[in-house]
Amino acid sequence: MARHPFGGASSDAAVDTAGVRIPGATGTVWDGPSDGATQVTDLLDEGHAPISVLTADAHGMLPVFWGPDSAEKLWVSFGLTRVAVVATNVGERLAAHVKSVDPHGSHAAASAELSALRGSPRGLATLDDQGKVPSTQLPSLTPELLDWLVVTAAPYSAQGDGVTDDTAAIQAAINTAGVGGVVYFPRGVYRTSAPLDLPRGVTLTGSHSNLAAGAGKDDYPCYIQALPGFTSGAMITIIGDADGSRPAGNGEQRLNTLMLDGSQVKSGTLDGIYARGNVRNVVIRDVCIRGMPARGIATDKNAQDELPSSWRLHSVTVDGSRSTGYAFDRTKNLTMIDCQAIGCGATGFKVTSCANSTFIGCRAELTMSHGFHLTGSWASGTDAGSSTLSACSTDRCGQDGVRIDATGGGPAILNGLRTRGDGRTGGGSAGLALLSRVPVVVTGLICHVGLDDTGTASPDYGLRVAGARDVTVVGAYLHGAVAGVVQDASERVSLTAITDAGDNPAGVL
Repeated sequence: MARHPFGGASSDAAVDTAGVRIPGATGTVWDGPSDGATQVTDLLDEGHAPISVLTADAHGMLPVFWGPDSAEKLWVSFGLTRVAVVATNVGERLAAHVKSVDPHGSHAAASAELSALRGSPRGLATLDDQGKVPSTQLPSLTPELLDWLVVTAAPYSAQGDGVTDDTAAIQAAINTAGVGGVVYFPRGVYRTSAPLDLPRGVTLTGSHSNLAAGAGKDDYPCYIQALPGFTSGAMITIIGDADGSRPAGNGEQRLNTLMLDGSQVKSGTLDGIYARGNVRNVVIRDVCIRGMPARGIATDKNAQDELPSSWRLHSVTVDGSRSTGYAFDRTKNLTMIDCQAIGCGATGFKVTSCANSTFIGCRAELTMSHGFHLTGSWASGTDAGSSTLSACSTDRCGQDGVRIDATGGGPAILNGLRTRGDGRTGGGSAGLALLSRVPVVVTGLICHVGLDDTGTASPDYGLRVAGARDVTVVGAYLHGAVAGVVQDASERVSLTAITDAGDNPAGVL
């Protein structure tokens, strides 16, 4: 073991609480700062003579002394707070360590080695003029450390400059990721000219998504943008189909914090996300799909009549699609939470035969057709399954706010539905239109009239029941430009605790 020298530095002084030096002060040495520390008396003065305490010189400076074996840090007290002191030969030992890398090299070689380490991310940090370690010297979170693949990093090298066609680079990263792999999109606009095909278990994630994108709004550039000539297919495809190039069963893909932009494509049938066949357990979270020439998200069957199922969507926005916002066809066990369809050229949410589906806090606004449309055959017996809408809302949709014309034995359940100003493009519309042969249970319904851009009040009816059976409405405030409620000779209809606000133009919102 070896002793190390202490004291003699410009900062080693005996001072009082005001910072004034105390000439001739006597101090004790300790092995720690706490009350439970032990006093150190195995000390040597500068000439290696034994001492047990320290005495400041005539200027109040701490004398040079040698600590006990191997001690590199001690605490000194002059009757006040204990102050840490560090051995003064740290630099010499560091230089010796660097030289040991090349024991046969010269002093110049050791100095060069030390210089190479200084200021590097994995070497010896240096301070800037503010006493901080510059960010360039901090170890970077490389893709290997994150277990992510960064599309802008080699060997993929997507540009994200809003000009370059990055299709091949992005697809290469996706193909490399494998099950459980994450493909990360840093800030940038990544242009594509062909569908990005997602295999099983791959996650696409970005740094930010713009859920309220458009002119005059913040538009953080982190999105995949279709080039003007990309007019058909879909920006992202997920296929479960034994077609020779894909598996018969697919699923477990994730899309997070990302935007798909089709606004540069002026015509065509391009969708945002398209899934076909046996595709299960896809999760889409915090994603915006804007300006698509066709649909935002669509599902379809394969040649074996297999369909996607068990999808979960959270905080997803389809903004300005020129056709349907969400087109789910026979997608069982579908869950959508806080999803929006805004300004779509057709229906906001078209849900066809999606047994056991749940919609919570979803909203359709300014669609050209219905806000929500539950349609198709919902089966009967063991295959039947209900659809539940809770705390959903519509605002100024072109036709019915919510239209249910499905058939089958599975009931539709609506809780806390709010509609406002729907029916802008067609007469006979309603906030809620029940035209269904499936049972419907409604609890807590509010339908308001609103004014369209020409100042015309709509919809005609708050609630319309026609050709339906087994309808129960408990607790509602219903307002229409013609009447609050209109009902034909539907079977087994029960309306309880209903306030029919009628056609009260003064009550428009």
